[in-house]
Amino acid sequence: MTTTRLLFSLLLITLASSSILAQIDMDSPGYNGCGFYHMKLDPADWGNERENCGSNARSDSIDVLNYNVTLDVTDFGGKKINAFCKIKFTAKQNGLDFLPLDLLKLTVDSVTQNGAALAFDYNDTLLNVHLPASLNIGDTSELTVFYNGKPTADPSGFGGFVFENGYAYNLGIGLSSNPYNFGRSWHPCFDNFVERATYDLNVISSGGRKGYGIGQFIDETNLGGDTLLRRYRMNLPLPTYLVGTATSNYGEIHRQYTGQYGTYPMLLLGKPGDTTQMKTSFQYLPDAVGMLESWFGPYRWGQVGYVLTTAGAMEHASLIAFPDFSIDGGATDGMNRLMAHELGHHWWGNVTTLSCPTNMWIKEGNAEYSAHLFFEYTFGKAKFLQQVKNNFYNVVKNAHVDDGDYLPLSGLPYENTYGTHTYNGGAAAMHNLRGYLGDSLFQQGMRSILDTYEFQSVDAELFRDQLTANTGVDLTSFFDDWIFAPGYSLFELDSMHLTPAGNGYEARLFVQQKLHHAPHMHTNVPMEITFFDENWQTYTTEFMASGEYTEAVVNVPFQPVWQVLNDNHKLNLARFQDRTVIKNTGTFALSYCDLGGLNAIALPAGDSALVSFIHYLGPADPDPSGLQISANHYWRYGGILPPGFNAKVQLTYKGSSEGDLDHDLTTMPEDSLTLVWRPRPGVNWGQYPYYKKIPLSANDGNGFIRIDSLLPGDYAFAAGSLPLATGVLDFGKNKANVNLSIFPNPASQSVTVQALLTSNSPVKMELFDATGRLLRQQNIQVNGGLLAQKLEVGNLPTGVYFVKISDESGRFQAVEKLIKN
Repeated sequence: MTTTRLLFSLLLITLASSSILAQIDMDSPGYNGCGFYHMKLDPADWGNERENCGSNARSDSIDVLNYNVTLDVTDFGGKKINAFCKIKFTAKQNGLDFLPLDLLKLTVDSVTQNGAALAFDYNDTLLNVHLPASLNIGDTSELTVFYNGKPTADPSGFGGFVFENGYAYNLGIGLSSNPYNFGRSWHPCFDNFVERATYDLNVISSGGRKGYGIGQFIDETNLGGDTLLRRYRMNLPLPTYLVGTATSNYGEIHRQYTGQYGTYPMLLLGKPGDTTQMKTSFQYLPDAVGMLESWFGPYRWGQVGYVLTTAGAMEHASLIAFPDFSIDGGATDGMNRLMAHELGHHWWGNVTTLSCPTNMWIKEGNAEYSAHLFFEYTFGKAKFLQQVKNNFYNVVKNAHVDDGDYLPLSGLPYENTYGTHTYNGGAAAMHNLRGYLGDSLFQQGMRSILDTYEFQSVDAELFRDQLTANTGVDLTSFFDDWIFAPGYSLFELDSMHLTPAGNGYEARLFVQQKLHHAPHMHTNVPMEITFFDENWQTYTTEFMASGEYTEAVVNVPFQPVWQVLNDNHKLNLARFQDRTVIKNTGTFALSYCDLGGLNAIALPAGDSALVSFIHYLGPADPDPSGLQISANHYWRYGGILPPGFNAKVQLTYKGSSEGDLDHDLTTMPEDSLTLVWRPRPGVNWGQYPYYKKIPLSANDGNGFIRIDSLLPGDYAFAAGSLPLATGVLDFGKNKANVNLSIFPNPASQSVTVQALLTSNSPVKMELFDATGRLLRQQNIQVNGGLLAQKLEVGNLPTGVYFVKISDESGRFQAVEKLIKN
């Protein structure tokens, strides 16, 4: 018997008398590891869903109660472990005569029960232990596996037990392994998401290093010289992948957190040279705990702990593995996001987890949204919305590229488990769930899942049904639209009719839904609309939208001059919008709208403009002519724009690759790409006259559209040409053929408006600013069918205006643009 085996035998006697039961519940894959690390695997390497979740079936026959692992990590030079694991289990069926255990490519010395050797079969993957007598339902037994060797690390660089840079530690998920659970790399176990057991961890170290583990620290024993035995106990049940241990010459930082549910110890572990930086980088950790408790209830795991490793991050319960390079910049957004994401798993994953990888969003999506909630709790609403918008912009732009297709959250292919859909798409869906329920019911419903399924696994259907039962809100539509189906919806305000009502107005809304790679129209969507009056006072209210067209009536306490859907980004929709206040000329950034910067070129002194852009990632309405209009995106420009305001902007078209938004328009000669415009939905598109197209190179499908003078309305790319658009207003459908001219144009003081009419009937001449606001009107007598009228413009601010003439009945005659310089 070797010295190590003798030592282990003595330890067995010692540990048996101390009744070490431990475990915790925790769930994770990786941010560079968990949350920041996304990997798409080769589907040829993986089996089907039944095989991937097949190990769950063992948990129907056998219930593992406790793993008691003694781990010798003194051989840093050889990068080897010597270990034994006592496994206590109960039979859940009659006639159980063997125990199947996962163990990966380690040497099994022996398996014993009460000191007697047991027969076993081992093929480097599955260890089958033959029991001396069959067990029946309710029978409990215990056996010990002695093993050693160099643990297997996951080929991805994330997962398994590794010796590196003076650390020895494990990460419980192998990102390129099947199954993903990777507890088997360092101890025999049932390696699946559903089996939970308590844990005892006993770590033997030397050379000035100390071993740490999940759970409660029990004691430290000197085994002679510089060899130490440190014992930990986790009394809460958890899957094998949530068990963590780390050994190094760590320095300890001890803190305490006191919140609404009590006081918790905090432990930060880093090498001595890292501890000062850790204090700075983790300065917002108390806020993260407070935020999570405020939304999801009490922290259940005793200690809040983080330990530095060379890779990470992994949400091992009470001792999170955290990559040492993440602390280098201090408390940056990335550092805070990773910290909060991993801590969020102590609710989502560690308390309630998923049954199979196809629903990985349950833990990863909620953990990532927890990071968003951290920014709201700690830094305010604006910072939170920035995180939410950044996240969803990444989803819409990149998820289908990263993961190879537009995918549903539930039922993901195995190779996409740790992809952009899971993390970022899952977080986006949870933001929408909050929007559907409202803050109070969202908090209540999510807590009910954690309480009802504490230390259990769930799937999407159980998640849905529990939320519905607890909140009283039927979430069938939400799950059908956002969880079980790919793609995204968007909503466009088609038109609005105002009627005075008391001291305010009744607004009748006409809303159209469009889709971005979704298979069906979404239903029962709680949509917000925000109204603005002439003083920029706002009023926000809600209505329900379903199907392609929705008509709704809401009351507004003032006369609105502008309105926009989803202004507060209550929902992630396939429409990105931003607005800014402009008080001087210059260049202004509008985020998320795929603009090259907006350049305000004219603004009356002392005035301000509220400028809004919306980028719709859906099909532009077709034109009656049959001209091919973009099927993938278009823009809407508007806001509260004072007379004389004018701006330039640059749009980008991209169509070189299949899947690019403009590929459908640039597969034909790029010369045919044009810019079309309409003042609002319901009006036919016309070719916009004030732009320049700048290809990047000849017919590569990429380039810029520079708009010299922006008019409020909708803009889209098209293939081919239409008649020129001439106005910002809807001038009706019966348009007479009148040749209207204005000269000089541009002008600084006065102009002559001239037209040849078909009769001597009086006409009305009206002057509008670029927003469609009526500035002047006058009735003019026509002689001999010739209109020639002088118009003073010297007192107008510099900008774009429109002159309209119509007959006595109000029937449209003609409109022309006037530029005041």
